[in-house]
Amino acid sequence: MNQSKQSNIRIPISPNFFCDGHDYLLTSASLGGSNLEPTQLSNILLNGTAQEIEPLLRQGICIPVGFDGDCALDRATLIVVGNLTQEEEDQWLGRLAWKLNIPCGKFVVLCGGGYAEDLAHAISGNPPQENYEIFQVFDVPPAEYLVEIYAYQSSLTAYQHLSSLKHSKDFNEDDDLEEEGYDENGNLILVSYIIRLTPLDIEPPFPHLDFHGWCDQFEFREAV
Repeated sequence: MNQSKQSNIRIPISPNFFCDGHDYLLTSASLGGSNLEPTQLSNILLNGTAQEIEPLLRQGICIPVGFDGDCALDRATLIVVGNLTQEEEDQWLGRLAWKLNIPCGKFVVLCGGGYAEDLAHAISGNPPQENYEIFQVFDVPPAEYLVEIYAYQSSLTAYQHLSSLKHSKDFNEDDDLEEEGYDENGNLILVSYIIRLTPLDIEPPFPHLDFHGWCDQFEFREAV
């Protein structure tokens, strides 16, 4: 995608980020300013019902997201704070949106279901383990944000959606074979997902939660 129209912040996911699972937790190093301990949040996420997890989202503490496959956000995800390029606006196929409170200015993407030890490490200020990066922390201006996850043609989300449409003109079974990786400047060769943060103005509709209380549904459209 054309990256000529720059927004305030554009950071690719680390090439060493790895998630051997379906789930990701989006949160902040301050856990939304909630005063919750990692063990408390972890217990709700792992053992709570959807009704118990919903208040965490309502308060902007975290956004738990589940995908229908492993490694969805690995190696082809771009974090954007600000505007998308026109091409990025035109070409997304799926979107999942909610809000996140980041008063500390540290946006956290964590692999997994929110295990206490992993969560405590991710918000500790210490770097991830070498060769086992299951979280990444991004510096952003402190604010309450609208968080939008955009899925593009090469993403797992779009592939599964398009493959379910028997006569879709957009479906190409070779899409998942496109080259991933980074150029010599560290820019993504292929963007499958964009996680976009913009200051919250209007609260979006509350996302659908699965039986376990995790966000699991994108809204889809045809690309322009």
